[in-house]
Amino acid sequence: MTKDTYDFEFVDEGLKARVVRAKRAQKSKTDGAQDPQANADIPVVEVSAEIIDDSATTMAVYDHAAVERQIELLIGRPYYGDREEYLGSPLPTLNESDQARLDRLIGLHHDPRAGRRELLFGSDEHLANLARARRLCPGFEGIIDLIIRAVHLAIRTGTPLFVPPLLLVGPPGTGKTHASRQIASALRTDIHSVSCATNSDAQALVVGHPSSWKAARMGVLTEAMASGSSAQPVILLDEADKLQTHWSEKPYHTLLTLLERENSSALVDEFVRAPFNLSGAIIIATANDIEALPAFIIDRFTTFAIDPPVGKALLSVTRLIAGDVVAELRDAVAMPSDDVLLRAARHNPRRLGKLLRLAFGFAAAGARNALTVSDIEAAEALAIGTAQSRPIGFIHPMADTGDRGREGKAETHRARDGRQKAGKEHESEG
Repeated sequence: MTKDTYDFEFVDEGLKARVVRAKRAQKSKTDGAQDPQANADIPVVEVSAEIIDDSATTMAVYDHAAVERQIELLIGRPYYGDREEYLGSPLPTLNESDQARLDRLIGLHHDPRAGRRELLFGSDEHLANLARARRLCPGFEGIIDLIIRAVHLAIRTGTPLFVPPLLLVGPPGTGKTHASRQIASALRTDIHSVSCATNSDAQALVVGHPSSWKAARMGVLTEAMASGSSAQPVILLDEADKLQTHWSEKPYHTLLTLLERENSSALVDEFVRAPFNLSGAIIIATANDIEALPAFIIDRFTTFAIDPPVGKALLSVTRLIAGDVVAELRDAVAMPSDDVLLRAARHNPRRLGKLLRLAFGFAAAGARNALTVSDIEAAEALAIGTAQSRPIGFIHPMADTGDRGREGKAETHRARDGRQKAGKEHESEG
């Protein structure tokens, strides 16, 4: 008997065995006699009928059935998924934008978990990790305590973790972004960080643009949810007060859909035209100036004021930053002493890392692994001198005074007036 060969692969041996038996049985009927050896060389493969139901511990972050419907609308016929190649069904020729959309839809459709991602349930490990994060983030005890209580509630009720949208307001360099990352690490979940200061398109940030737009693509956040492993990642909106678009585009109205659970549970991505569920995400926004945010946005957050660290808290922050620098240098240098840290702590935490790296350079030039106060002072003089030095070259820019300075201030006031006007329009619409 000839060996059964196929020009495609079976997904499992059980399926292959059934197909081979059926094929040989059909051949025997055609030949008019039953071959007693027809199935003798086919191994019996037991296939478990058990299907693992993870619906209690996972959540669909996008509608898999809607993705399939969109594919079928594009190709004009039923879509057979993994069987497409075996059936030899040709795909239509599409224009560039529709082809890009089809490719992304097919990628979503072939997701091995059909769009489902893990939910976060409270655990003792989370509590231990958050207690450590609390020690590593002085000044953020109130925020982390809120999340610790949420974990306790999740443990007691057996329900997924729920944390309301959080807004951390404070001057630059107070560790807001660092604390947000520590929280995500403590919860063992994904973190998707977005710099609002460099984003000029709020819609592209959340739900993307239709394929009719030039260079259209999925929303940054919907793409992140589809590509991630968790249904409840931390979404960090860094410097949300600097979300700069033309005020008439109402960028904060787009952001509003992310902050309300009833809306975020069915956000339609404009590119793939399928609903996404971001309602489980833990939203943390940071801001330097709360007055730059519309009132209707502030109302959706639980707000915490973050003050610059002082005293022991400042020394703790300085020690943490120094520890990061030492780790980056592969522990080839010594951890600075408290005297050195106290001298370095006079500087803004955001600049402290740069200062310490410069200081370690002075120490290395002196064939030392440990810093001295003199190294800090030398690095400080260099950093200050760099900040105040004049530009090199023959043409120097004129000082920003007079009309140019007034124009810059006027532009700042116009931008803020625009945001305030947008907020009033939203309140009147409500």
